[in-house]
Amino acid sequence: MRYPTALRVLTASLIMSTAVSAQASWTLDSDASQLNFQSTKMSKDGASTVEQHAFDSWRARVNDAGQLSVEIDLDSADTGIEIRDQRVSEKLFEAGDYPLAVLTASLDMPTLKVMEPGDTQHVSLEGQLTLHDSTQTLPVSLQVTRLQGERWLVQTDAPVMVDASQFSLVDGIRTLRDLAGLGNIATQVPVSVKAIMTQED
Repeated sequence: MRYPTALRVLTASLIMSTAVSAQASWTLDSDASQLNFQSTKMSKDGASTVEQHAFDSWRARVNDAGQLSVEIDLDSADTGIEIRDQRVSEKLFEAGDYPLAVLTASLDMPTLKVMEPGDTQHVSLEGQLTLHDSTQTLPVSLQVTRLQGERWLVQTDAPVMVDASQFSLVDGIRTLRDLAGLGNIATQVPVSVKAIMTQED
């Protein structure tokens, strides 16, 4: 093979390799990731309690174009009390009819892909949350840190505030309140995430 031809082949191979790397997508390492939400309840005598809960089953992916998609199985809410898990699933989320919550957003992948291990960027974006047959735009503030290898840590700078009244969930909250004999349960729910994302080739 003549030198100019070999050079063209090598150059084309490098361009193709770079393009594939630049277009690689991210998927969630579910074993190393957490999706939490808080509830604030008030007893009838006025004492308030804040509790931390989690979703045990959820998925996240960022495609080549930077489109983020998070799917949450609403039947997987873990509040630490089995009967309450069942009530949250059936009475609040009505997971039999609305099994998923889905968040979509767009990330600036070219900017993130040039990060070196140890680099951190703060990202503000608008997410579209579909929950209980309603879709609302929510502000999302993230901190993205490049880890060693092809791994990124994506976590919320501040909790994402989900307002139950925007998703027709207030009646379900009132039902939970009455079943538990409480004075009130807050309709503003902070949601936080710590996700380890791995690049796919």
